[in-house]
Amino acid sequence: MNTNKESADWTELYRPRTLNDIVGNPKAIQELKEWALEWESGNPKKKAAVLIGSPGTGKTSAALALANDFGWGLIEMNASDQRNAEAIRKIALRGATTDTFTDEGEFLSSKEGCLKLIVLDEADNIFGKEDHGGIPAIVELIKTTKQPVILIVNDFYALSKKSEVIKSGTKQIKFNRLHPNSIKAILKKISKDRGLKISERALELIADNANGDLRSAIRDLQAIALGRTEVTEKDVTILNERQIMKSMYDLLIEVLHGTNPDRARSIFMEVNEAPDYVLLWIDENIPLEYRDQNDLYLAYHILARSDVFLGRVRKRQYYGFWSYSIDLMSYGVCASKSKKYKEFAKYRFPLYLMKMSRSRSLRTVRDSISAKLGAICHCSISTARDELLPYFQYIFHNDRDFRIRIAIELGLDAEELAFLLNEKIDSHQIKHLLTEIQKVTDYERKPFREIETLGVDDDRSVEDEQSSEDQSTKQRSLFEY
Repeated sequence: MNTNKESADWTELYRPRTLNDIVGNPKAIQELKEWALEWESGNPKKKAAVLIGSPGTGKTSAALALANDFGWGLIEMNASDQRNAEAIRKIALRGATTDTFTDEGEFLSSKEGCLKLIVLDEADNIFGKEDHGGIPAIVELIKTTKQPVILIVNDFYALSKKSEVIKSGTKQIKFNRLHPNSIKAILKKISKDRGLKISERALELIADNANGDLRSAIRDLQAIALGRTEVTEKDVTILNERQIMKSMYDLLIEVLHGTNPDRARSIFMEVNEAPDYVLLWIDENIPLEYRDQNDLYLAYHILARSDVFLGRVRKRQYYGFWSYSIDLMSYGVCASKSKKYKEFAKYRFPLYLMKMSRSRSLRTVRDSISAKLGAICHCSISTARDELLPYFQYIFHNDRDFRIRIAIELGLDAEELAFLLNEKIDSHQIKHLLTEIQKVTDYERKPFREIETLGVDDDRSVEDEQSSEDQSTKQRSLFEY
């Protein structure tokens, strides 16, 4: 067996080369083909497509296979690349409007109908200083592209709420988690190709443990097969990384639906998660299970006591209090109900964690504004954020002259303006404001160019320069803007 093949990442080695090789999600694959055929005919209804789904469902593989099937060039930007405004305009936007070469060096001319596929992987994770201005650049890409564009996301809501163009100007294609049987079939083919003898039960355990994530299943198989020629059911028992979500639901069933507090507590010990994380799950799902008002009150009363001990852990750094907190949220909440509820509830992911994840980019923009505001007010970022920003935002929203002047002074970009006005970055109000800012900026620069052209005497220039220096050293108030 080839040494390079032996050490290679199996997820890349066995990545599907054509759309026909993609397992699961036949509807999504068909929609993707139809979108590509629209581009081939030269009349796409939507210039960009968004592939939505959980990790490991075949989104990236489908995009790459699409380019291969249709003979398109490929420009790909993923999470390892810098994806700020400059990088996206330089790589993706330029690639969407110019000619290119294939991987084999063949020239592709846009004029002759040759297409390139622009792929932005993990587009919903564009935030932070490194990716500053990335969303406006994506919006510009979608509007101006002459080439097919694919955005790959896990959470479409987190991306679409930032721009109406992303929501209404793209074709959304949903990829669902793969069925264990589909995953098992792929694992079986890979095992046969590797000359690996593996039992049916072992394949089933790996497929079930993957939780619909084919990439994770393949990596698990590679990890287990390392140094082995045969894999048994016993060898697979070392897998435990992706049992967290499944075990969490098992725990909720025992705590909220079950009537055995001892079992609820023992299941808690098998969940590889911190108590404060589990508390959020229980807090979110108690109302879905407990229908009796007295049961609901008692369950939340006990959960609140559990949270008190978690607070003491954080304050005193004494983790011995975890045992009290765990007993209360498992044994206590389970024992708080007066009867067993027959109907099963559909448990959901904690809304608090979902909101925190989705608001991450907004918090980054907020902190960026606070840093600029703190610099001119000579205070810390936290002080500017907590004490000045609410009043600043109110004035900014209601005073047009102040809005334009302070935007120029602080160098606010489209994302920061949208945050302060609570608008989307591609809204009419933001576009109009950017136009006004540009007009004022151009007007203020014009006299200085005229002075240089007319050749004003040096003495006057020196006096003006000294006067401006004196003014710049003075502490300025926000109301001067």
